[in-house]
Amino acid sequence: MSETAVEAIILAINALGCGIPLFVSGVAQKIMNDMEPLEFKKFMNILGRAAMSDPFAVAIATIPLFAIIYYFVAFGFAHRWFTAGIVIWMIGASITKITNLPIYNWVGKPENTDPEILREKRRMLALGNASRAWLTLLSVVLMACQFSAQGTVIAAAACAIMAYPSLWLARKYMPTSQ
Repeated sequence: MSETAVEAIILAINALGCGIPLFVSGVAQKIMNDMEPLEFKKFMNILGRAAMSDPFAVAIATIPLFAIIYYFVAFGFAHRWFTAGIVIWMIGASITKITNLPIYNWVGKPENTDPEILREKRRMLALGNASRAWLTLLSVVLMACQFSAQGTVIAAAACAIMAYPSLWLARKYMPTSQ
């Protein structure tokens, strides 16, 4: 398989995986922030179990590791944009393991029910989720630059331009509880 084909596969998997942390930090986190601390604890336990048993989420988190090892063994580090994207992706994944995993473990313990500490854990989780989401998105952009930096900038601008009317319409016509 050619280097370009392997890069395209890794980029596609990374782009698919990017949606998960963006959804969690952008949508699910807002729901968690509106919960009472003990509701947040219950939700986190359910979310953690569901995420660890979902084949898609597990595959999207695991496959890139094997693909990246293969890529570096087979092709080395010559493609700097792509290598930078991989490094940023790995930093984002490490942040999740360093910051979020201990929070999931702490919240999962039945004896941990202090509302103030749960609020602090929720705040820390939001920071970890947002960091992971933005770093993963940055890694996708950097990897895409390997194919064409100019094309990546144009595609990103086009996506932003196309998304704006959707966001505006959603805010205008979606009922709010406020």
